[in-house]
Amino acid sequence: MTSSEQDDLRLLRESTRTLFERAGGSGRARKLRDAGGNFDPAMVRELAEAGVFGVTVPEENGGLGMGLAAGGVIAEEVGRVIAPEPVVMTVGLSLGLLRRVCPDHPKMAQLISGDSVLAVAWQERGPGGAPGEATCRYADGKLTGSKAWVAGAPGSQGFLVVAEGDNGPVLVLADASATGLSVDKRTQADGSSLGELSFSGTPAEQLAEGPAVQDALAEAISDATALAAAELVGLTDSAFDITLDYIKTREQFDKPIGSFQAIQHRAVDLHIMREVAQAGVREVLAQMDAEADPKRRAQLASRAKARAVTAAKKITRDAIQMHGAVGYTDEYDIGLYLNRALVLSAWLGDDAYHRRIWFDAREEEGAAQ
Repeated sequence: MTSSEQDDLRLLRESTRTLFERAGGSGRARKLRDAGGNFDPAMVRELAEAGVFGVTVPEENGGLGMGLAAGGVIAEEVGRVIAPEPVVMTVGLSLGLLRRVCPDHPKMAQLISGDSVLAVAWQERGPGGAPGEATCRYADGKLTGSKAWVAGAPGSQGFLVVAEGDNGPVLVLADASATGLSVDKRTQADGSSLGELSFSGTPAEQLAEGPAVQDALAEAISDATALAAAELVGLTDSAFDITLDYIKTREQFDKPIGSFQAIQHRAVDLHIMREVAQAGVREVLAQMDAEADPKRRAQLASRAKARAVTAAKKITRDAIQMHGAVGYTDEYDIGLYLNRALVLSAWLGDDAYHRRIWFDAREEEGAAQ
């Protein structure tokens, strides 16, 4: 990365951080959680005016063309203040999917400008409750079936739905107010919501069909996975800083608990874990920008998510312990970071899932040599 590119990323980080701090920082996340868990549409438009949503979209498609490395910078800042706005979902999934199959569609411009928020529905619940085979159908311009675990469903103006058509997979656009569509809101540990969608003859617009739909979805999921890792890095950074401030001021036996050697050693271990995760995720994002092979990009995304999840869960859990009993109360912000880390860690696969993908790929490469 050239010095000019590094300067661009630094300025992007500073402007994004200023924007979130001016909006209220992590305190705003608490207020929105207590108000029902939805995001703030006004903040979405303000982020859009700053160019946040178009940062990874090529310039010829109306974006800034700065790549995933820039998207990672923004995702880290989202994580630092646990902002509920669907930044990673929009940048990674919605725009990541649309720009690969229908870059000239008007919804592209609406997403970049913040005038619309679209959630992506591609997973389905099997008979036992786990992810199952696709049964949602699209025929004669209408959707029938259901979709599960749709991030950002409450508050979205529409849904990008991957369904089965007469000639294979199709990507369709369904309006949130369309007839025959119901959304069952499911609240998560951090106060955010997923949606369970049910379609009963719901009118929808076909955007693309064929193998290109599944290929584009797979690449968009890789993008979103890597950006989610970056969001976890930002979250972890803040959680550690909050804990460091606490152990410097909390006194026991007339001394700050941070002066005790056991606490110091523990803090150093967490600091090293944080720095390694940050460096690893940023390296992956830069590599993904330079990598054209979808399979390799997916492997890199798994590497980033596995590293970030392991660090985030360890650091936030230890942070609660180092706060003592007050860490378990809702009054202290550190609990917000733990809950968000748990939710974000599970989204798109946890560390065990992605570590298995990474090691399986390494074994295949070794067997082929």
